[in-house]
Amino acid sequence: MDSHSQALPTTEANTPREVTVRTVLNIYGVFLFLGLVVSIFTHEIEDIKGFLFFILISSVLYFLFLNLYFTSDLWRKVVFITMCLIALFSLFMVFYLQVNSVDH
Repeated sequence: MDSHSQALPTTEANTPREVTVRTVLNIYGVFLFLGLVVSIFTHEIEDIKGFLFFILISSVLYFLFLNLYFTSDLWRKVVFITMCLIALFSLFMVFYLQVNSVDH
């Protein structure tokens, strides 16, 4: 038996768990969409089914894009390009709806 060897501890003493950006954004998303659901009761919303459908689609896209973003570099590029396309489409719709509302 080697007299110079020492027994290493098998567990580390209460090291805090590292909080990642992914974890923070997932927790943020949970509170964000739960807040939107609670807002149904605090505001007078006429189309509750439509609002719930919007929350469902938005939350699925948010968590899908968020978790794909942190999967690999390829998915990071795909998510970034998709978000840019959504932003451009939104800007286009702002002007398109403005022009069509002036005509009526």
